[in-house]
Amino acid sequence: MRLSSNLAMLLVLVCAATLAACGGSGGEEVAAGGEVAAGESAGLDSVRGPDSVRGTLAATAAGELKGDYVDGAQDVVVFRGVRYARPPVGDARWRPPASQEGWNGVREATEFGPVCWQRERDMSSLYARVGFDADEDCLYLNVWAPADATASHPVMVWFHGGGHNAGAGSARIFDGTALARKGVVLVTVNYRLGPFGFLAHPALTEESAHASSGNYGLLDQIAALRWVRDNIAEFGGDPGNVTIFGQSAGSWTVCYLTASPLARGLFHKAIGQSGGCFKGERPYLDRATGETGAEKSAHDVGLAAAAELGVEGDGPEAAAALRALAPETVLAATLGSGAIIDGWVLPRTPREIFAAGEHSNVPVIVGAMANERAALYDASAEPTRDELVARVRGDFGPRADALLAAYAGDFADSPGTADRQISGDRTFVWEMRTWARAVEDAGNVAWHYFFSHAPPVFRLYVPDQPDLPVEGGRRGYGAYHSGELAYVFGNVGLVGIDWTDWDRELSEAISQYWVNFARTGDPNGAGLPAWPRYGRATDESIEFGSEIRAVTSVRKDKLDIFDGFFGFSES
Repeated sequence: MRLSSNLAMLLVLVCAATLAACGGSGGEEVAAGGEVAAGESAGLDSVRGPDSVRGTLAATAAGELKGDYVDGAQDVVVFRGVRYARPPVGDARWRPPASQEGWNGVREATEFGPVCWQRERDMSSLYARVGFDADEDCLYLNVWAPADATASHPVMVWFHGGGHNAGAGSARIFDGTALARKGVVLVTVNYRLGPFGFLAHPALTEESAHASSGNYGLLDQIAALRWVRDNIAEFGGDPGNVTIFGQSAGSWTVCYLTASPLARGLFHKAIGQSGGCFKGERPYLDRATGETGAEKSAHDVGLAAAAELGVEGDGPEAAAALRALAPETVLAATLGSGAIIDGWVLPRTPREIFAAGEHSNVPVIVGAMANERAALYDASAEPTRDELVARVRGDFGPRADALLAAYAGDFADSPGTADRQISGDRTFVWEMRTWARAVEDAGNVAWHYFFSHAPPVFRLYVPDQPDLPVEGGRRGYGAYHSGELAYVFGNVGLVGIDWTDWDRELSEAISQYWVNFARTGDPNGAGLPAWPRYGRATDESIEFGSEIRAVTSVRKDKLDIFDGFFGFSES
């Protein structure tokens, strides 16, 4: 909601007549840097709203912000591009995020901040990301809040996916309006990506007070949660009732944060969608502090990436040379994705932390899609049956015969189908059941889902060009990785194409389950099919398919084989 010209002129005249009371000599409507002049908010009851409406102003610890009502309706207020930490640029590159500096006056929060540096992905993929403005100054979050000023609402904080190499909290598919209308304060977060967020290097470790480097993206997420703790009450959120949730790499994030001692107490519930952290495959910071026989340390990877960029050595001069590189140059570095075991953010593997009961012991919703690898699979690499059988035997050794038998139906369809399903179950579906069991083992409550309905295929992050024909028709990928996103956010119809009445009904139900869980820790509620609590003995889940129903033993014969392969007790 912008100030009317009459109101702005009135404030100028009043300020000129009563300079001392206005606290300054200017009467500008907007100060330098997009800030409303300091004296201007004093009498803006129409902006603040009546007692029953929160209005579009929010006073954070750093200063006052002015957002917008969504679509002209006065039921949801959105604050875009809210800085939660200082820009990680110059000497602050590859350092933990620093607290935001304060400001005077009212700062506009009506435009999304830039996305963090990442590579574009071409339009042949449903994960296409093109035409965005990237900047290292990217540590921004966005808040959608009910305008009701009489209530304190549960808070949901979203961490986007993208392999920790891509993505942004500002994507239209993550628009928080529908969830806010269901009664939550929704926060979406940008965090450093790729080499900017996850480069470990001996020179960076040496200068760290914690002898750590490489988890800057996770530290950004923790800083965002601290911002939520300190400020969200002003937006109508309850800082004592925060749910973190994410999908794919965002779900890895949720898993890592649940394991990290630095995030303890900053959230109270967690939702993980298609991404866990229990295989124990993250690299250690240095071989000396890692497992015996580890092939590569994160330092090894970082040194190789730096050498690729023309920076040699492991002393202070190497750190300075890396920070002097242009961001476009840094982006070219070859680096694995994701967190590392650094002794500080992650003292040990999440699996070890959970087993020791040292994690944040909170209730969870966790689950996966039926065809996780369908959209992630390179069809040009489809193996022959003999090639796939040989690979399975090489990977799974004495468990290979059992695995081949379990996936006999997929082999009968095609070797490519079997390859996709084995990979998807191993990478995603198994992780989510394992997470549910870890929570139950710790004495807390887990709710497990399995999404088998086939969503329409569309370009998820290019809303103006959604159409993407695929073999087999609009729903030819089945229940593909990321296919649940529009349903969770209640944005079926806002993005994508060819939605049906059932898609809309399913979205309404799923988004309500998520909101109910954020409110109480239990997804169940009036008008929804009963969702049974997960237990190892009963192995119950809810299935989002052609109907919503309780099911038992989802892919149990297959997942039990992966239990043995990854060193867990087989059921």
